[in-house]
Amino acid sequence: MKKVLIGGFVAESNQHVSHQTPLEKFVLKYGDDVARSLYIDELAKEHDIELIPSLYADGRGGGIVKKDAFDYIQNVILNDVKKYYRDVDAIFMFIHGASQVEEYGSGDHELIKNIRKIVGDYLPIVIVSDPHGNITENFTKHTTIHRTFRHSPHTDRAECHHFTFKLLVDLLENRQNIKPEIAKIPVMLGGERSVSTDEPMVTINAYLDELERDERLLSVSLFIGYVRHDSDKCGAAAVVVPAKEEYQEYAQEVARKVHNFMIDKATSFKFHGEALELDESLENAFNTAQGPIYITDSGDNCTAGAAGYDTHVLREVLKRESFNGKKVLFSCIADPNLIMSDFNDKKVGDFISVELGMNINEYSRPVHLEGDIIAIGRLYHHYGDGDSIGACYTVKVKDKDLYVVIAEHAVSFAEKRQYDMANLDWNDYDLMIVKQGYLYPDLKARAQYYVMALTDGATNQRTERLNYKLIRRPMYPYDQVETLKKY
Repeated sequence: MKKVLIGGFVAESNQHVSHQTPLEKFVLKYGDDVARSLYIDELAKEHDIELIPSLYADGRGGGIVKKDAFDYIQNVILNDVKKYYRDVDAIFMFIHGASQVEEYGSGDHELIKNIRKIVGDYLPIVIVSDPHGNITENFTKHTTIHRTFRHSPHTDRAECHHFTFKLLVDLLENRQNIKPEIAKIPVMLGGERSVSTDEPMVTINAYLDELERDERLLSVSLFIGYVRHDSDKCGAAAVVVPAKEEYQEYAQEVARKVHNFMIDKATSFKFHGEALELDESLENAFNTAQGPIYITDSGDNCTAGAAGYDTHVLREVLKRESFNGKKVLFSCIADPNLIMSDFNDKKVGDFISVELGMNINEYSRPVHLEGDIIAIGRLYHHYGDGDSIGACYTVKVKDKDLYVVIAEHAVSFAEKRQYDMANLDWNDYDLMIVKQGYLYPDLKARAQYYVMALTDGATNQRTERLNYKLIRRPMYPYDQVETLKKY
């Protein structure tokens, strides 16, 4: 029976968030939960693979990771690698790719470098990553197989893990001395400009699928990259894994083809759906007759690491004299201090009068709310995460047909299950405001109209306005596409 050590490290580090990410913000998974998080528990049994679980640390989106938090996570994983590497046949991990750790820089790069240092040059290290990871030559050189999801939103997460784990199974049956080839692409695009149901991503993904059908290649990936912190690792990347060592140069050639293909398409990337300034977004949404209607507060997008504290959009909604007969749900605004104080021991039906807002900056200034608590529930992250991260209270604002979910922690309400667990029926509401960038599939499927509000904040989608000092140059869109070199 073959043995595989498994684990994971997930952090999208947004340097524009006012707080850092401590260890207690990570969901730490051990034992059988690691395999389930990697979607490979049943697949391993099917192929008679014994899984040796280390740690799966999921910090999701947030601020820069605190050094002591990363030190703990890395030490647990490295200690397990030291303990088991002589007994296992390979290592399989999900390493997101978008972390930034105080003093270290990229935690992803630091971790994979130190794993390889322990196990030597030839033990297979197979990695799955998020396409919004910043991957460089110094990362891929430590891996054996490296694959990313195709789609954003990430509807193919489980499929990608299965695909990559099967590549590992095949490799263990037919060992090859291979490594990924990478071509770093001088293009920086936010996720809201690279949704996989839009062009040019539809064409790009079809091209990747076509290339991947070549028997000389195991996988072909495109990393869009992550734009929420300034780093020399920023930018897109093509990563291609050969099927055999004799195809190493061919894999490099294909990576360069993807590089050139991406540059040719660079100027055609646009925001997903309709993207408007806030005042125009609100006007369009409130004047649209047929619901359900969605507005995404893109500058406070919790899925990209924003704190979820911003009250700016709520303040603008409260100013409106008329909702045009619409019942409005705002899900949600995070205010842990308020949850721990004013909502302590409250029950459904209680009247509250509170100042909602963490007052961290101009965007999170407190706003006075009065009203009745109509629902109390639990908070869950999207993608079906099974671990509750706190409580949420829904308040009907006095004298307005406006309902505000006040949450213990930042969450983007992206799936029906999250509304259910908050004890809300989303069918009761005509217009819903959520802390997202692009609209997630559950919401998009039912929306009659949706608009991304281009709001200011930690996840400002107008990335051309952000000031980068450390990135490689030239880099589109900060430099003209004509200045980019092609192979």
